[in-house]
Amino acid sequence: MNKLKDLKKDFLNEFEKIQELEGPSYLYDPIKYFVKSSGKRLRPIIVLFLGDLFNNNKKDSINGALGVELLHNFTLVHDDIMDEDDLRHNVATIHKKWDNAHAVLSGDGLGALGPLFIGKIQKNTLSILIRYNEVILEICEGQAYDMEFENKSFVSVSEYLLMSSKKTGSLFELCFEISSLISDKYQEHVKDLKKLGRNLGIIFQIQDDILELVSDDDRMGKSTYSDVERHKKTILTCLAMEKNLSDWNKLINSINNQKTLDKKKSIYNFLVKNNLKEESDKLLNKYIDECNEIIMNLPKEIQSGLNELISYIIKRSK
Repeated sequence: MNKLKDLKKDFLNEFEKIQELEGPSYLYDPIKYFVKSSGKRLRPIIVLFLGDLFNNNKKDSINGALGVELLHNFTLVHDDIMDEDDLRHNVATIHKKWDNAHAVLSGDGLGALGPLFIGKIQKNTLSILIRYNEVILEICEGQAYDMEFENKSFVSVSEYLLMSSKKTGSLFELCFEISSLISDKYQEHVKDLKKLGRNLGIIFQIQDDILELVSDDDRMGKSTYSDVERHKKTILTCLAMEKNLSDWNKLINSINNQKTLDKKKSIYNFLVKNNLKEESDKLLNKYIDECNEIIMNLPKEIQSGLNELISYIIKRSK
């Protein structure tokens, strides 16, 4: 665990250099504000951890880590606008502190910065850059599904998993893919490592859904009520719809006029009463088991490290 903390520190030392960007304050002040806020920095940690595990070139790993984190931040800024969230990492979102115009432009700026670092990777540069852009599109597809689901009265678990696979899983997969393509030794295992990353991203999203329901804003560092107000579909609500759509619709209709906090409590009580938390845990464990199976088929010398990384991610509490 100390190693992961050290990797985060190493990354933040590099990420801090974003504060040195010069140019119009209209663009760069919101960017500097956003990247300076606290965050898990989980995706760059994955790239650096795997880079160390695979004995990759450190500069290539750093550039890959910067690229994926800037991509992640780019999506967050735009997602916050679309979801009308006012809080991110326990601070005001860009559109809340400034306005939508600042947020759109700074989000675009973050999106432009990422490929600049990816282009500095010395090994398999073109292949990684192409995959990077493919993942941007896939994340956009996932976000589109997420927005479309708000207006649907029924979303199946399989539809939810497709959305999660694209919106969250694709970037986790990219972290594993970049590290594999930089590697001298593990490129032949890129397919399995990509699948491991994709599954890990789905696990992360399922966890996020559960944590947002049982946690408050301070603990999560972001709004935990906007999902309720915008009728966002989560693994728990999709399980509820599949199990008993009639009862679920009755619940939703009955709480329309409740305050947001009361709505959240009513939904939570319904999910507990119908054992849907246990159902979501079963699905979560299914993906964890798949991750363990993939690791067992990878070279023995990296299995322990991969298990350490998986454990670090699945044991999070926020």
